[in-house]
Amino acid sequence: MVLPSHRVPAHLARRFHQICLGVTAEILAPEDLTPLLWGVMASVQEAPGSGQKEAANRMGVDAVNFGQMIDVLEGKGLVERKIDPEDRRSRKLYVTARGTDLRRRLRPTLLSAQERLLAPLSKAERAALLDMLVRVIEANDSYARPGNGRRKPKRKSNPETKMGGRRESGLEGA
Repeated sequence: MVLPSHRVPAHLARRFHQICLGVTAEILAPEDLTPLLWGVMASVQEAPGSGQKEAANRMGVDAVNFGQMIDVLEGKGLVERKIDPEDRRSRKLYVTARGTDLRRRLRPTLLSAQERLLAPLSKAERAALLDMLVRVIEANDSYARPGNGRRKPKRKSNPETKMGGRRESGLEGA
């Protein structure tokens, strides 16, 4: 039961996210994958040849964490990095044949689970919910930053402070 005081977007979104993760995790656990790893692999497959930083930004995931997830997926033989022929320092991401086969095999089960999740809603309500979620997310995308809510906001530089935050007033030592 949802308490009246919890009928706010942040709480409802968190609970809905918990439920979605639980449903997805049950299906992915036998493959030793998490929902986030699955999402990373899906993102790479939907935009093959993307750079790692670009793909991390697209998903709203910290670039370092994203790189670690790519390491895991690469270790499982599901994703590969290839040298960018135009910039040999850069790597492009691709899903391997094994990763493509796994997505092809699991996707119907995952989509069916999503349908069961939304079963309390009519078909029209499901479409409306998804459309509304997309609109809210796209309108507030500036808040979807890695670490948002867990890290202190970055301070903007103050022209009055220099060198370790000491104020330069001209009165020091006076």
